[in-house]
Amino acid sequence: MGSTLYQFFNLILIVVLLAVPIVITVLLLRHFGKTKSSIEGEEFLIEKIRELERRIEVLESQE
Repeated sequence: MGSTLYQFFNLILIVVLLAVPIVITVLLLRHFGKTKSSIEGEEFLIEKIRELERRIEVLESQE
């Protein structure tokens, strides 16, 4: 009984020790990925808004 309990706790310890770096890596990648993509996405949206404003001006000048 004692050795089974010891093996069980060792298994839990190993799983936790292997999972922690993976979780930290995923969290860091998500954090840095969002920062870069949100800036690029914001620039993309601003450019699209400017393009639409130009189109509106062209259409208004045609009337």
